[in-house]
Amino acid sequence: MMPLKLRLIAFSIFVPLMGCQAVPTGGQIVSEGVVALQKAPLCCEALAGAKKIPLPLTATDILVDSSSQAREFDGNKAFFMLVELPVYEKPYSIILTSSAKGVINDSALFIPKVSVYDSEFVATRKYDENSLRNRGNSLERTVFINPQNRSERYMAIYGSNLSASIERPYSEVTYTTVMVGTMMFNMVGGRDDKSTLRSSPTGTLHIEVKGLEKPQAK
Repeated sequence: MMPLKLRLIAFSIFVPLMGCQAVPTGGQIVSEGVVALQKAPLCCEALAGAKKIPLPLTATDILVDSSSQAREFDGNKAFFMLVELPVYEKPYSIILTSSAKGVINDSALFIPKVSVYDSEFVATRKYDENSLRNRGNSLERTVFINPQNRSERYMAIYGSNLSASIERPYSEVTYTTVMVGTMMFNMVGGRDDKSTLRSSPTGTLHIEVKGLEKPQAK
């Protein structure tokens, strides 16, 4: 009798729960995002003319896709959002989290870069992809707003260059069910490999603010 193989992922970038629906690979996600970015018009010559959204004081997921604004940052076209910061009253922090989608050995996510500006849109701080924190299935950045940052009023969040892809190790445990006569037992095996975490022009960004009062429910 042929052995029946069952697989259990011990460590992975994500756990897909999509039933029989095919899960796109990281390569497919990036390819679709690149096409959308190429078709997107540039929104404005000056950043001051871009559409702004107020800093959300409750945890919010923002979809970065073909409906987002596009502009060139440091010579690279990217989808972006422009967040308007509140007038400074006290220190607070903004936590940005981007999670991967795809398959175990090939996934993709929106890798955020950040530029912060004063009221005249003069850049005061910039953060690239190299300083992001690795959270397993996601990348995270915290932007702190302290007294010395009281002049800052806007924050642009935009995609990284596609060359920013990362390789990560993963382990896979396999269970092989074997029948010997009327006896059944499991043989355990496994393998270590590397997965590709690709930089995608699109994705979902989670924004959470710490230190500012949330609006009261009516």
